Amino acid sequence: MYKSIFLFFILLAARLTQLVQLYFTSIPSGGLLTEQPIKSFICASIVEISTFAIIAFLFSIVFLIKQKKWHSFFYAFFASIGVIYLLFSAINDQVMRWMGQHFDLAFIKTYSISNLEPKLFLNIASNGIVSFIISSLIVLITAWLLYFIPKKITFKNHSYFSLGLSSIVLFALFIISFTAIDWYKPVRIRWKQIQPIVATWYYDIKYDLTHKNKTEDILIGIEELGGDINSDYPFYHFVANEDSSLQAFKSKPIEERPDIILLSLESLRGWASDFRISENCSRMPNLCALSNSGTSFPYTYSVGFPSTEGMTGLQLGIWSHPQKVFLTDFISSNSRALPEILGDAGYYRLFLTAAEPSFDNFTPWFNKWADYHEYKKENDSDIPLAHRFVELYKKRPKDKPLYSIWINFTTHTPFTVPKSYASPANTSEERYKQVLTYLDSALGIIFKAIQEDDRHHETILVITGDHSIANNASQKASSQNGNAFAGQTWTTMTWYGYRIPKEKKILSPISHVDFAPTILSLLDLSVSNHFVGTPLFDEENVHHTVYSFRRGGIARRQDSIICFTDVDPSVPSLYKKHNSFIDWDSTNTIEGFASEPDLESPHDFNNLEHRARAAAESWRYILDHNKLFPTQK
Repeated sequence: MYKSIFLFFILLAARLTQLVQLYFTSIPSGGLLTEQPIKSFICASIVEISTFAIIAFLFSIVFLIKQKKWHSFFYAFFASIGVIYLLFSAINDQVMRWMGQHFDLAFIKTYSISNLEPKLFLNIASNGIVSFIISSLIVLITAWLLYFIPKKITFKNHSYFSLGLSSIVLFALFIISFTAIDWYKPVRIRWKQIQPIVATWYYDIKYDLTHKNKTEDILIGIEELGGDINSDYPFYHFVANEDSSLQAFKSKPIEERPDIILLSLESLRGWASDFRISENCSRMPNLCALSNSGTSFPYTYSVGFPSTEGMTGLQLGIWSHPQKVFLTDFISSNSRALPEILGDAGYYRLFLTAAEPSFDNFTPWFNKWADYHEYKKENDSDIPLAHRFVELYKKRPKDKPLYSIWINFTTHTPFTVPKSYASPANTSEERYKQVLTYLDSALGIIFKAIQEDDRHHETILVITGDHSIANNASQKASSQNGNAFAGQTWTTMTWYGYRIPKEKKILSPISHVDFAPTILSLLDLSVSNHFVGTPLFDEENVHHTVYSFRRGGIARRQDSIICFTDVDPSVPSLYKKHNSFIDWDSTNTIEGFASEPDLESPHDFNNLEHRARAAAESWRYILDHNKLFPTQK
């Protein structure tokens, strides 16, 4: 046996042992790290091979050196590199288990420029003490084996032919494994959440090399997004008397502190929930009646997709990162979400979801945002989840106002209703319409419970999609419209109840980022925040620029002009016209593209693609450099 092969297998075995305890033991907040641990383990293992294959390959090259005195030195050198990597992997595992974020460059940068709590890493260790001890022991045992075994066994002499063959095999393993970052991704799990630290650092270094400095358009972009170009924290809204404002709010009678209930509906398409179309009302009578009774916004856009971006826009009140995922890459950033503000204001925060929280890395956020959050497999269908909401709703504390989020799942692909409800339809589009009807039945249960409650007059009810989802026709158009196209971001939003205008429709494009500032406005609550949207019921604020970002794709909407572009200047821009009239065929819709005709004279629009790219670049800089909120609240 050759030392290089021995080194490879010992290091790989150690890392696989770490991965076993990472994916198959409970995290500090309870449950497993991912909802599909076997797939996560396999995917991570394949990529991890690359690190140890390249270490062993480089060591095998050393044997070309005739002076044998160097062999032991380089063995110790490369073995030490492997052990150090295992150590950093162990740290990464613990940070991921405890915080839901990798031990990456963003994490290090954040805590190097912000107020680092001395107990942070102690908490990471203590909250998963068993896992921490196991990871540490694996590293120590590996180091001992690499040092002890070579002294006790005799390694086979090698020929240059055998050395060359083993080197080729190791290098081939490295290439296959490393490129698996791009060609082998797990199905139905989030790669960003489970990727090994070698892949994390690779992406980080690659990203930093292409985004080293501020561009000259930073100020243009900040101005475009409505930020203060003269501030180090352009979107930070400071309130000097915040403590007194919070105390005054908590001192109000409970009747003046309304309940807030947000129903975040999975993959709710804009065309399917536009109740100016009669067939949509026939399909969803409960939501239609509520929408027509309150204020509806038929042209609401998520800040991106999938659900991670929906949560970013609604709860954090910010645009999504143009190229990364905020909920997995920036959990350590200084931010202050709406649930945190409402918690400070005395709200009881109840989150109920039908989707496994680990799927989108929601668990660490829910731990921070909610007084109580719940996921149970038996409630993953909408009607059981609605009944569970009613149970928890009736048991809520009566001396506190309520902030509740209800997140369904049945309208997620593959659009399957329970067999007890109906037999699945034959096509994807028919199944989608079927699950909408099922969802509406669940919404009816929730609406009835709220209407019968003593506080129904003191309740703000908001219903929106977390994002949309493309059908076949609009999916084909995505290559033309980029990664932020309407088929994935166009949804609707309905407001009903306390201080909400009745029987009103506003046809201007709005964004999920408007949700949080609108809530603060309705509550007359003045607190420091970083929200980028505007209160929706201040008429002059509705006509603002709406952005969606996704993997470099940019969608810019303002009044009647839509600009689809990309952070890459070589990608041509596309201009469309927003039409507030219903001019698409609802029997064969392609999700709004018929209502967004091409504009023939893009040169007349004052170089909007330049401003859109500047906005994306400035926003990327804000998030990358932790410039949302000066200190952690």
